[in-house]
Amino acid sequence: MLKLIGIILAAIPVVLFLRSLLKGPMRRSRAVAEFKKQIDYLVWVILILIGCGVIYFVYSVGKLILT
Repeated sequence: MLKLIGIILAAIPVVLFLRSLLKGPMRRSRAVAEFKKQIDYLVWVILILIGCGVIYFVYSVGKLILT
């Protein structure tokens, strides 16, 4: 689980860099707009996975403290 979180955290700057490259001229083709939409979905999935990992960590620590 920690390795997965590490890989995701390492991928975030790459995704953000690609997003900044795509913010070029106002006129965009449909394919670029669709790709940007997919990148947005990917960022949300990564954030949700990180959130689930944090919740699991807090749950595990709480369970250890209570026992």
